[in-house]
Parts: sequence; C-alpha cells; structure tokens
Amino acid sequence: MMHTHQFRLHNSFLINLLRSIAILLALASILLLFQGCGSAQDSSSKASSGSDWIRLFDGSDLSSYRIFAFPDANSDRWTAEDGVLSLAARAEGSKSKLDLIITSEPLGDFEFSFEWNISPGGNGGIFYMVNDDPQYTKPWHTGLEMQLLDNGGHEEGQIKTHRSGDLYDLIESNKETTLPAGEWNQSRIVRKGNDVEQWMNGNLAVSFTIGSSEWKELISKSKYAEWPEYGKIDRGHLILQDHGDQISFRNLKLKEL
Repeated sequence: MMHTHQFRLHNSFLINLLRSIAILLALASILLLFQGCGSAQDSSSKASSGSDWIRLFDGSDLSSYRIFAFPDANSDRWTAEDGVLSLAARAEGSKSKLDLIITSEPLGDFEFSFEWNISPGGNGGIFYMVNDDPQYTKPWHTGLEMQLLDNGGHEEGQIKTHRSGDLYDLIESNKETTLPAGEWNQSRIVRKGNDVEQWMNGNLAVSFTIGSSEWKELISKSKYAEWPEYGKIDRGHLILQDHGDQISFRNLKLKEL
C-alpha cells in the first residue's frame, strides 16, 4: 500500500509533466503559426513586387533614352537637374526635333504616371503605343497623343480636341482641370487591352475603346485615316514630345499591368 506522501509526490510529478507537455505543444503551435505567416508575407511580398512602380527617370541619368527616328541626334536640349527632366525651347530657325523615347522595351498594358510643367504659351504631349520602326517617320503615324498645353496662352487652347488632357485631334476632355503655365500638373495614362484612360489632376479627362464602332467612325473622319497602323500597335513605346517649347517632367513612373 502506497503511503500518502509518496502518492502526493507521484501525483505532483504527473501534473508537472503534463504542464510541460502542454507548454511544449503551445510553443510548437506558435512556431508553426509564425512560419505560416512568414510564408504568407513572402508570397505577398513577391506578388506586390511584381506590380511595383518602375521609375523611368532617376533624376539625373539620360543615357537610356533615345531620339525617335534620329537615334544619333544630339539631344542636348534635354537636360536633368534636381530630379527634373527638362526640354529647352528650340532656337528660332532651328529644325531640331527631339521626341524622346523613354522606354527601353515596347509596352503592352500599362499605367504611366507623371508630373509636367509647361512654359507660358507652351505646347507638348505624350505619345504612347508608338512603333519605333524606321518605316514610321513620325510618332503619330502609329501612336496616340495626350496633349499637354498652356490652354490660356497658346492659340490651340481655343480648339476643341487640341487642349491639355485631350486625345489630340480626336476626343476633348470632359472638363478643364489643367493648372496655369509654370505650375506642376499630375497626369496618368492607363491602357488595358483596347480600353484607354487619360487622367488630368485627378480627373478622368478622356476614356475610349480602340476598335469600337465609335472609334472606327472617329478615325475614318480624321487625319489618321491615312495611317492604317494608327492605334493598332499591341506593344509600343512612350515618348515625350518635342514641339519646340520648353517643358519639364518629374516623377515619371510606369506600372505594367
């Protein structure tokens, strides 16, 4: 027969053993939980990294850019200073044409975000979906243009479809939200398949569907009708237009969709 003291010792030992096992099991569960979270975080990180914005301008280096149709041209009117990419105005009488290709490879679906600041009376633009094959001597033979303009100081500001934010010569913005010359505007261009959006300072200025019946009718009545590849490029480049006037850009960011 076990003495009472021995029974209590034995019972206490079993209780402590069970407590230790419970603690170990709890620690193991916590460890597995953290490992699971870590895996989820890794997966999330990988997923988000695949959709990260890419900076097309690091604030100082222009070496990756080239001039449309004139790859060996002197691009000295394009300069970088204090994180701003600027195009100097063309000298009077000069025929310099320095449309700047800022993408190393053509794009399919994308979102392009940028800020721009134009001189008084200035005219500029963004060409996109551009084929840089030498057979096309102008960006607009294939690519679309988002107009950038000093609406109040340029004569084209009086023409519908020629104002800032418009799909140039085709679709006018739903309202004017462009800031005056000398101030920084924020714009975006989004292309998903045949659907395109142009944004100006937070406003969806223009949206359209390439290939729709409305689009085909629009093109048939425009100057682009003579260019059969206009707006039909699956993968194309982004180009900063040189219209001869001073214009600056910053925070050029690209996301492939």
